[in-house]
Amino acid sequence: MIARLAIGVSAVMVALGGAELLHWSASRSTAARRAAATGSCGIVVLGFPSRRDGRLHPIQRWRTEIGVRSLSSVEKGFVVFTGGSSRGRISEAEAMAAYAVQLGVPAERIRLETGSRSTWENVRFALPMIETCDWIAIASDPMHAARARRYALQQRPDLGGRLVFAQNYRFAERWWLKVPTAAYELRFWRRPKSAYGPAGQRNKRSPTGTAKSAPI
Repeated sequence: MIARLAIGVSAVMVALGGAELLHWSASRSTAARRAAATGSCGIVVLGFPSRRDGRLHPIQRWRTEIGVRSLSSVEKGFVVFTGGSSRGRISEAEAMAAYAVQLGVPAERIRLETGSRSTWENVRFALPMIETCDWIAIASDPMHAARARRYALQQRPDLGGRLVFAQNYRFAERWWLKVPTAAYELRFWRRPKSAYGPAGQRNKRSPTGTAKSAPI
């Protein structure tokens, strides 16, 4: 019994440590500058579905908080929340933006992209909204953000020189979410680059969301 317990505890510790290492490594991967220099920064926060009862999912909270602290670290700029309506209620972008307002982000520094249905589309539809900024950052859980940066470089290689790292990683932050998110993202790390494009995305639809201020 004691041996089994020890093996179980060891397995859990290895999983937690491995997930933490993967997220840390991902937070430093994909060509980007360490931080935004002076000038404006457009921050794209990747969407995630709300719970079926309409409440924010923990991953939505995590990604929103990453976006908020990333915005607070730049001199000027705004944040774009992305994601359409996936369960018949308000869009992912609107739900996350409302939480950002609760956290103290002024509504005038928030934009919404409400047409996307996948990470590929989050990036594709948001980039035109921030392409006039001096710097561009993508905010999400670290491994997801790394994948989105790869998408950004594929879709708009001309913007690569303006990519900077968002404040995505903090040690042991949401540690209980890092194992499942790491396991999910590893599927994409194993795919060839050709699978990163639209052919590998589900629930595609044309962009119907437009830039607008978030409701308070």
